[in-house]
Amino acid sequence: MVTVEQLQDDNFLSQCPPPLSLQGIRIPLYLFGSNSVLDNGSVGGISCLIEEEQSVLDSILLAQWEDRMWKGLFRYDVTTSEIKVIGGRRKFIAQFNEGWSRDCMPKLGKNKIRHQEDVFEFSWMERQEELLFCVASGEKLNPELVLSAAVPDCGLLITINSSPVEYGHVFLVPHSSNILHQFLDARSLELVLRVAVEVNNCSFRLFYDYSPSASHIYFQACYLQIPLPVEFMPLDTFFGDGQEGMRISSVTDYPIKTLVFESNHMNMMMEVLAEICSCLQEKLIPYNLLISDHGKRIFLFFQLQTSKNSCTLSAWECGGYFVVKSRSEFDQATEQALLKQLTTVSLDDEGFQGVKQLCCTIASKFAS
Repeated sequence: MVTVEQLQDDNFLSQCPPPLSLQGIRIPLYLFGSNSVLDNGSVGGISCLIEEEQSVLDSILLAQWEDRMWKGLFRYDVTTSEIKVIGGRRKFIAQFNEGWSRDCMPKLGKNKIRHQEDVFEFSWMERQEELLFCVASGEKLNPELVLSAAVPDCGLLITINSSPVEYGHVFLVPHSSNILHQFLDARSLELVLRVAVEVNNCSFRLFYDYSPSASHIYFQACYLQIPLPVEFMPLDTFFGDGQEGMRISSVTDYPIKTLVFESNHMNMMMEVLAEICSCLQEKLIPYNLLISDHGKRIFLFFQLQTSKNSCTLSAWECGGYFVVKSRSEFDQATEQALLKQLTTVSLDDEGFQGVKQLCCTIASKFAS
């Protein structure tokens, strides 16, 4: 049961000049229950709800996003974009979207998050309407929805992506008054996994692209009409912690080196993955994350080091979903061309073996 606190301030959509400061802002706040499925070590609770029973968090996210869509805050209507499955064994997905642009992604330089003392500012957000709501840990046993609240410490800010790739496309930005989140950590990953569990929608996917030059980390999420091609690929399991424990597998017959972490005990999986990502960052190995299946499956993609040591492809591209701006490129897209695009940026075999050994070492430490 989710409780709803009476709306006290209906002016949380007022205009705010850029850069957007969070001081004094009141927005909807979703508080996770203290009885977390991650803490309990099993996802046998909320994620087993039948699909017809839409979760409160799912309904909030979609309602807020659709509200901004009707208010014209997006650069285009993503629902009109043409999508097709490309012929071939891997069933790559292509979307034709002339309006889409990578330039709308937050990055160091023009688009920054400024974090000074108790002031937290977004310079890529032009107005407060782009900030949808916030999620954070609560003290009550069950989840709670507060319709108007100050931005809490140690939460996830949910904002629109004005250049969406798919329906419900949002940014999830970790926020804390005393921590500048430049790299992925266990706390941020925990919050994101709790979002995946409590949204409880089989179409919902979360993404993360590692960038060593980012001023602040952020995740992305959206609702996909069909699962990503990588989710259908065969697996070769090389680490297993018992029948009910965590499994780590490599994706076989796929052009970019990929590992899959699967577990019904998500707290340990989260801690293992956070440490693995920390080691990858130290070794300057670019990587991406894809979170699916209500948080129970996490795909880890490995890319080649570049001069900037950042990812060449996004997580959804690594998963087999490509957005193109040219009609001719869309019409002429082939599996062979996309295979080459993925293979070119993939970590080599020697590096992949080293990464697999690293994962086994870290996972064994937590399993023992």
